[in-house]
Amino acid sequence: MPKRINANPLELEEIFLDDLLKKRGELELKERKIESPLDKKIFTVFFVCAIFFLSFLLVSSFDLQVINFGKYKAMALANKFLNLKVKAERGVIYDRNMKQLVSNNVRFDLYWGRNSALKEMKENAEDDWKEIAQAINLPLAEIKKKITESGEESEVLIKENLSHEELVFFETKINQFPGFSIKKEIQRNYFPEESLSHLLGYLGKISDGEFEELKTRGYNLNDYIGKEGLEKEYEDFLVEKKGIIEIERDAKGNEISRKIKENPSSGKSLVLSLDLGLQQKIRQVLADILAEGYGYAAAAVVLDPSNGDVLASVSLPSFDNNLFARGIKPKELEKLNNHPRHPQMNRVVSGTYPVGSTIKPLMGIAALEEGIINEETTFFCPLDLCLENKYTQKLECFSDWKFHGFTSLKKALAESVNPFFYIIGGGYERPAGADSRLVKHFEGLGPQRIVAWLKKFGWGEKTGIDLPGETVGRLPLSGEEDNFKNNAGWHIGDTYNLSIGQGSLLITPIQVAAAYEAIVNDGKIFKPRLVKEILSPSGEKEEKSPQIIRTIAVKPATLEIIREGMREAVVSPEGSSAKLASLPVTVAAKTGTAQTGREKFFHNWITLFAPYENPRFLMVIIVEDVKGTRVVAQRAAYEILNWYFSPH
Repeated sequence: MPKRINANPLELEEIFLDDLLKKRGELELKERKIESPLDKKIFTVFFVCAIFFLSFLLVSSFDLQVINFGKYKAMALANKFLNLKVKAERGVIYDRNMKQLVSNNVRFDLYWGRNSALKEMKENAEDDWKEIAQAINLPLAEIKKKITESGEESEVLIKENLSHEELVFFETKINQFPGFSIKKEIQRNYFPEESLSHLLGYLGKISDGEFEELKTRGYNLNDYIGKEGLEKEYEDFLVEKKGIIEIERDAKGNEISRKIKENPSSGKSLVLSLDLGLQQKIRQVLADILAEGYGYAAAAVVLDPSNGDVLASVSLPSFDNNLFARGIKPKELEKLNNHPRHPQMNRVVSGTYPVGSTIKPLMGIAALEEGIINEETTFFCPLDLCLENKYTQKLECFSDWKFHGFTSLKKALAESVNPFFYIIGGGYERPAGADSRLVKHFEGLGPQRIVAWLKKFGWGEKTGIDLPGETVGRLPLSGEEDNFKNNAGWHIGDTYNLSIGQGSLLITPIQVAAAYEAIVNDGKIFKPRLVKEILSPSGEKEEKSPQIIRTIAVKPATLEIIREGMREAVVSPEGSSAKLASLPVTVAAKTGTAQTGREKFFHNWITLFAPYENPRFLMVIIVEDVKGTRVVAQRAAYEILNWYFSPH
């Protein structure tokens, strides 16, 4: 049988086509599958990311709900509840006769609230800002600067003490300006007597540095605090306690309810020991003297020596503290700061001066108590007391203002005899050939003992008067002059100068007044005080008891000799204070004339107490830079005492 041959043999192209169709079918089948296995690497990366993400969520949830639960709860409550502070009135100030010296006046201020402004932001807001700037007469750039510099404060003070016209404008259109509001504020008003400005002080805005400390005590950055005087010293008493209104809000910030959380209460008030009438009289007398050209500046303080009450305290020139209460203008402040006579300085507590012969009663006490003299000790006192310089063997002379001859302590006090105090202070060796009436040899107190006694009277230390800015003055042989302690660079002439209140000794008028209290109080010195009572808003009184700050061990007989010498200064025809003899009250006094460093110009002092038998009035007056030896302080004392102790 013949072999059969295939009539349709396969071609090479057909073989490739079948292979392609087979693969295409596999792909179509693969696409129709519901699931496809993932690549192992992709699966691993996906698994790690999922674990990390779930771990992060777990840690965050633990932080929110466990670790910082309290913090975030407080934040949530803070968003839900808004506390508004409600102001009350600051305490006021009265003189001893309940004459009101400080009051509170109402004013209206313009504020911009950040939160409410952003919430109610509308189109064309720039036009509103321009209208507001024009209404309150402030450049728009200045308003925006205030807002920018306020940081994150919710409320920004745009302008305080709106005028009547400005207030009417905003009362009628305030709803048109989102974020703006008018708030009633309290403005301090001070009695129009400029000599009170150093005592009462004034309020000022809290500075950034102060705010860091004060914000924990309930103060806001826009609040005012005492900057000087009693306003500063008694800030914690005068400041009001703010009330708190709690406002509850929903998630959108809409108010749900409000309630009073704390009621506001006014600050406490002060009753001063000050006698306003006496204060005004002293200011008028001293101002007249300065106006006549008899001095550069002046200061006076009056104490009740029986308890330390400050009856009057005047420093001239002075300033108007109402300028600060109303918001002092830069030009006005610059004028005050650059004034050559420094009107903002309270000379009673901050002015330091050589005291001249005012030191002599204290020198007499020291010499009597140290036993180097007694009531009967007498020295011949020439016009010029000369002694030999041990280095040059030449005579050095120390002059007096007039010849006095033989002098006891009482006469030395009455007539202010310099050579007597040179001798008891620095001692004396009679030169060869000198007047035989001079003491041949006398051992004086010496500089160390003089300074030690001055320290006993409180010189070189603050008295503690309830006013800021008190200075300590300067005593030689101590502090910055330690190099003199072993008499290195210190000569007998320095001791002579110290003995009559000259040289490097600098003392404040309040220190002089406090020291003289010891003379009339058997050695006791009271802390000077301006505030004698503190009144609560309900009228309850808290009396401040007199405080003895030092008691000097001095024999009663010693003080009696000093008092009699000061009395003779008034009643003796040759007394340095004889002009006071005709007053309607018995007075004891000691004058002082201190060199200033300017030729023929002197500080003119007087210190006195009255009535002599039972002192209730102790006054110190200093007039700076008086030309020549005019007794202008004594003239002022006469006018003041004559007015005070006469019926009126």
